[in-house]
Amino acid sequence: TGGAPLLAGGVPAAAGEAPATEPSRANPLAKLPYIGRFFGGGEESVSDDGSLVAPHYALEVDAPEPAARLVREHTLLGRWRQRPDYDPGQLDLFVRRAEPEIRELLAAEGWFTPQVVVERVVRGVRVAIEPGPRAQVAGSVLQFDGEAGSPEHADLLARVRRDWTMPDGSPMRSADWEAAKRGLLAGLREGGFLRARIDASEAVVEQERAVASLRVDVDSGPRLRFGRLDIGGLQRYPADIVEGLATFRPGDPYDGRRLTELQTRLNGGGWFTTVNVRADTAALERDEALEEVPIRIDVAEQLPRRWVLGGGFDTDRGLSLVAGWEHRNVAGRGIQTFNGVELDTQRQLAYTTWDTPQDHAGWRWQFGARVEHKDVSNDLVDAGTLFVSRSQRRGDIETAASLQYQYERQNVVFAPGDSVDYTNRAVVLGYSWTQRRLDSPIFPTQGYVVTGQISGASSALASASSFVRTYAFGYGIVPLRGGAGEDIGRFVVRGELGAVFADSRSGIPSANLFRTGGGKSVRGYTSQSLGVQVGEATLGGRYLMTASAEYQHLITRDLAAAVFYDLGNAADDWSALRPVAGYGVGARWRTPVGPLNIDLAWGEATRAVRLHFAIGIAF
Repeated sequence: TGGAPLLAGGVPAAAGEAPATEPSRANPLAKLPYIGRFFGGGEESVSDDGSLVAPHYALEVDAPEPAARLVREHTLLGRWRQRPDYDPGQLDLFVRRAEPEIRELLAAEGWFTPQVVVERVVRGVRVAIEPGPRAQVAGSVLQFDGEAGSPEHADLLARVRRDWTMPDGSPMRSADWEAAKRGLLAGLREGGFLRARIDASEAVVEQERAVASLRVDVDSGPRLRFGRLDIGGLQRYPADIVEGLATFRPGDPYDGRRLTELQTRLNGGGWFTTVNVRADTAALERDEALEEVPIRIDVAEQLPRRWVLGGGFDTDRGLSLVAGWEHRNVAGRGIQTFNGVELDTQRQLAYTTWDTPQDHAGWRWQFGARVEHKDVSNDLVDAGTLFVSRSQRRGDIETAASLQYQYERQNVVFAPGDSVDYTNRAVVLGYSWTQRRLDSPIFPTQGYVVTGQISGASSALASASSFVRTYAFGYGIVPLRGGAGEDIGRFVVRGELGAVFADSRSGIPSANLFRTGGGKSVRGYTSQSLGVQVGEATLGGRYLMTASAEYQHLITRDLAAAVFYDLGNAADDWSALRPVAGYGVGARWRTPVGPLNIDLAWGEATRAVRLHFAIGIAF
């Protein structure tokens, strides 16, 4: 109390000391983007006016990491050796203070019995450190007083104890100790005990045994309840859109997970560009007797009406164009409608969809229609669909039940001048389940997506044929990190399985059958070229299997090189399914207009090389 200000790491600063300048490379080539990392430089730093300053004295550190880094970055010896305002008369002071500084820094990292030698050498200073054994946690006592200790909250306390971040065997680091106590309170507060506080805590270290015993006494206070919703930022949309998405009501027991769920729903609802949902803890501080915590919701609204134009190019479909019109507040009730056309070399589509806001349980209705023309591998289809669905989103899981009427006219080319027309129709009842857990919807670097679907139709209910269709899809990204925790690359895996149980393909609309091949499935083959060969046409089959494994090695944050191996095919019978392979190399680039993917793939079955290129543009 009342002492000198502290530097990073808890080291007292010398009188009049300014923040130290961070080190940088002297070699000007080191400043070049991407390649600068390969050019070294002298140990120099940049002063406030941009001038480079060479080290004033040598600092030899004989110690393992991270002890050596602590000396270089957090002691006066390390921080002042490249300061432009260094005075040689300060060096004796730095040397005298080095040993207690180092011991304090090491103790904060769990080394309580180090051997430290600091000595002057001809050109500067030498520091030798033997850290000794690092203390580990050998027991934690978490004592809960107040309402949280009652039997009815046993599940919450079990979860808080399970999430305790300093289990036995953990290194006794001061930063981890403070973070663990903060996390303990955060867990209680998420469970409704927003007035929880730590009455006492202690960490007893036995230096000879290098073990630490921890104890935390917590006064939970009473469990609070949800209060009113204070919504800020609404001008165009009715408040009941926001209120309807909440899964709680004023007076319900407070649960922080409900706020996270509400934030997710509002972000995905389409009405707002940004959303911030939080408990109004300032209200609790103003009124200590308050038992219902107000919930503050601040939103920035999306324009209710807008035109959408977009486009892209890939080697599967060629140039694609999208034009649409959106209205997100039909009749002032928050009903959203999306209408538009999509055009590319294989497909021309027009559609209209209408979505209702979610109700308290997360359900919403969607209905609409679409018509399309497709010309893929000598299989020409003109199709129309009417549909209605009821879906629910809870957290990262979405389920949907749907009813569709599908009608299509199909023209199959058997040979030049020889084609046959078919009419297919079905009333399809379906159900789908999807879990999407990615760190970004546009540029994901880790996470997964899993989908399962089942649908079917009966010839007794306005369908040309009876069938049951099942489909499963999985996609995952696993990041790889180096020894220092930096990202070096990622593995990407993907797989599909599909089956249609029916006597034959006859009468089944093609949207229910399977084809594959192309840049988004089995690379090395043209888009949708793998399926059932009938004459000169490739038709959808009743069975599907694809698998893909890819490694992406990061060159920069936005650029990666890739190698991949794909396998898959579609057929009319499982015993006739003959997976074909495609493999090659590629590049992944995060551009300002969207991800750019370039792949050069060898199709093992066709014995040919194919380039796959795709970029998306939205404006």
